[in-house]
Amino acid sequence: MLNKSLKEQEKRQQWITPLFRFLFAFILSTIPAYADNLIVISREADSYHQVADSIKQSLNTNYKVITLKELDENSHSIGDYQQIIAVGSRAADQLVTLAPADTPLYVSFIPRQTYSQLLIKYADHQRVKTKKITAIYLDQPYYRQLALAKLVTPSAKSIATALGPHSSNDRKLLQKAAKKMGLELKSVTLAETDNPIHKLQPLIKSADIFLSLPDKSVFNRTTAKWILYISFRQRIPLIAFSKKYVEAGALAAVYSTPEDIGKQTAEALKYYSVRSRLPDPTYSDYFDVSTNKAAANSLRIAIPSEEDLVEQLRGLE
Repeated sequence: MLNKSLKEQEKRQQWITPLFRFLFAFILSTIPAYADNLIVISREADSYHQVADSIKQSLNTNYKVITLKELDENSHSIGDYQQIIAVGSRAADQLVTLAPADTPLYVSFIPRQTYSQLLIKYADHQRVKTKKITAIYLDQPYYRQLALAKLVTPSAKSIATALGPHSSNDRKLLQKAAKKMGLELKSVTLAETDNPIHKLQPLIKSADIFLSLPDKSVFNRTTAKWILYISFRQRIPLIAFSKKYVEAGALAAVYSTPEDIGKQTAEALKYYSVRSRLPDPTYSDYFDVSTNKAAANSLRIAIPSEEDLVEQLRGLE
């Protein structure tokens, strides 16, 4: 009798176990995709992946990462995701219209001016009208750059910079930041037809510091070399916007790494989860400073350590 009971139990087990497995698989398959967030990177590049990895490491939520090319080629459905992050300018441009208008869109690793142009381009789009979009900028605020300039050259009274067609709109922002730091701003606007050297040489010579801005219409490989050469000859400290330019000879730069941008993007996602609204577009609160000791020695400047400069900048903010 006992053996018969055991055999019947075994038979039930044989069909119950597969049934449970089937039901479990079915339940999993019916969980909607909106439980996940989607990260779309503009292209295969280390910096974009570093931003995406930093976001994932900062949050416990599950993320899917795809390239813009994969999104186009595979007709990947993005309608069921809870939140979407576009990393880079190209991804941002396409996702403004591709993503559902009521899905929060975070535009990360994008210059502030590029984001401003994006909002103008899609001003009539429902996403922009309802503010279902925000940004984490790639570049640095002017006050932070000028604060660094003042920290490495405390005796400076004036700072010069060259503006392009787009950055010329920021002249008032620069003047405000310069005034706050006790600096007189000197600037020229370069058109595409201008000879940059003819305008840059007297400008650099006229100031105590020169600030290089990431404006593509002004700053390219050729002008970068000339700016370094002129500032070196005139013994004018050059404040850059990237670590590579410091390695090439600029005195110092403040910048945010892809990991810093990813971390700030995660902060924006956390903000939304708590307040149910998107934060305002912002620069990264996380940044690093790079200095060139050889340039400092050549200019006879006793420059603080990179760690001290970061600490002082944070204190000022």
